Amino acid sequence: MLNVNPWDILFTVINLLIFFLLMKKFLFKPVAKIMQEREDQINKDLSDAKSELEKAQTAREEADKKLASADSDADEIIATAKKRAEGQSADIISDAEKQAAELLSDARKTIERERADAVEAAREDIADLAVMAASQVLGKNIDSESNREFAKQILAEVGADND
Repeated sequence: MLNVNPWDILFTVINLLIFFLLMKKFLFKPVAKIMQEREDQINKDLSDAKSELEKAQTAREEADKKLASADSDADEIIATAKKRAEGQSADIISDAEKQAAELLSDARKTIERERADAVEAAREDIADLAVMAASQVLGKNIDSESNREFAKQILAEVGADND
């Protein structure tokens, strides 16, 4: 049968207590300390990750705002450039119209001047022809310069009446 000795039980209990105390001191406490440090490190890493995520979200929001601002600035610059281009276009067209009007006016003046010169030349030619015809009719050659002046006066009077 089984022999139970109380001293054996007592020694076993004492051995177990000593073993438990040694394990508690040398195993459980360091392992618990390592596990606590690891838990603290994990919590710190999670906290840092949340902080970095918040910073990233803030930076993204700022970047989105800057992008929207840049878009509106670009639209404003484009609108300003269009207005400036339209103004310059209007100025160029206005200058071109002025130059065209000046050219047309100069051309009209030139035409009028050339017309007047042609009329004057025609008058002189007619006066010469009239003097020549009169000389032929009279059969003699009179002073051509005085006759020319006389013919010019007559043509001027006739021309003044016709104008």
